[in-house]
Amino acid sequence: MRFNLLLLFSISFYSLSDPSADLWNEIREKMVFDYPLDHPSVKYELEKYTDNQYVINRLAKNGQRYLFYTVNESIKRNLPVELALLPFIESQFDPYAQSATGASGIWQFILSTAREQKLKKNWWYDGRRDIVASTGAAYDYLIKLHSKYDNWLLAIAAYNAGPNRISKEIRKNKEKGLKTDFWSLNLPRETKAYVPKLLSLVEVIKNPEKFSVSIPFLPNRPYFQLVTLPSQVDLMQVANISGLKLEVIYELNPGFNQWATDSNGPFHILLPVGIADRFQIILDNTDPTELVQWDKYLVQKGDTLTSIAKKYLIDFALLKEINGFKDNTIYENEELIVPRGPSWIKDYLNKPDIYYVKAGDSFWSIAKKFNVTIRDLSIWNDLNPQKFLLTDTKILIYPKYFKEIKKKPIPKNDIAYPVKRGDSINKISNKFGIPKEWILKWNQIPDERLIYPGQIIELKLSEIN
Repeated sequence: MRFNLLLLFSISFYSLSDPSADLWNEIREKMVFDYPLDHPSVKYELEKYTDNQYVINRLAKNGQRYLFYTVNESIKRNLPVELALLPFIESQFDPYAQSATGASGIWQFILSTAREQKLKKNWWYDGRRDIVASTGAAYDYLIKLHSKYDNWLLAIAAYNAGPNRISKEIRKNKEKGLKTDFWSLNLPRETKAYVPKLLSLVEVIKNPEKFSVSIPFLPNRPYFQLVTLPSQVDLMQVANISGLKLEVIYELNPGFNQWATDSNGPFHILLPVGIADRFQIILDNTDPTELVQWDKYLVQKGDTLTSIAKKYLIDFALLKEINGFKDNTIYENEELIVPRGPSWIKDYLNKPDIYYVKAGDSFWSIAKKFNVTIRDLSIWNDLNPQKFLLTDTKILIYPKYFKEIKKKPIPKNDIAYPVKRGDSINKISNKFGIPKEWILKWNQIPDERLIYPGQIIELKLSEIN
């Protein structure tokens, strides 16, 4: 069956606006891809969705915060709406997803491509995880790739494998007198599966009844709204003003690495619709001196960290942490970051550092990293140090100059883990700190070599927590 992409730019696309409508219906109406359902690789990917309501439910859940935005931005740019679904394939719409190659964010930018697309990254901020910035960069990149190949499938493949590899394979086929469409190229296994994964997802969204599933309703309205900030602001203070939990602030603004927005911008923040307007009103009526702000202090002759800490009413140990000092040595004309603003002390006093467990972490390694004890970690997070630490578990760190606050237990639920490219039972075992024998037993897998990308592995964590 011939591939033909019907990109009808003559149609006037418009921004989504009907909040009573289902977002999935809007997506279906604007789909323009035409693809070969009988191609073996597409059929293979489609089988994973058949009668698999759990995967579909997870799809809707993962897309509830960000999908409207990626869809609406694709429409504004007159792009195929199918491109808005790529974050499902890349990261399951998880802004904290990180690949083995260091790709990050919902669009999974590696550092080199992020730099090419002008995505900023520093100690304060990582634009690859910023929903707005990364979506704009991803669409700019895809437009650039499409202009190079004049074919969306090749552009999508190049997004995955890199344009150099796609161009190289096109050149090889031309020299041999062979076709140069996506299906005819000799591409890496991952890229060969990447495009069919997107096309199969498109087909399931278009015709869910064919696969004995139903797609849960998603409202056709924005989840978040961009709020302009006057300067750098402490995220704890944003939480205080908005009335939101700090976790919600980070979920919508995963680009911010630290406790505050970047001192050099971007000077905006995303908040849920309905809260953003009220926050803006309060912010506009807040004395600027009450906002958490940061000064750059030039060390003078005779200065010590102790004297600077007293001058700015900041804890000595905290001043060291902010500036990343390992010891107490400072030098004349050295530039330090120091906070100012009277609300800073009360806002920051009880604010913990938030750390997400990574593969290979243990209580011992985290305690060593933050110079605290395993007992501290156990008390602050109500965790049993004899149990496994699960990847992506949120750990609260209260340094010694913070007040210890015992938190409520974090529920431990079973996980349905989708096997990713490059995964093995050993890797999954190490990632979650679970013996591989348990994984094989739970899923009745006779041979650990038989797992495949997209397969759902059940991790019955409730049995070990």
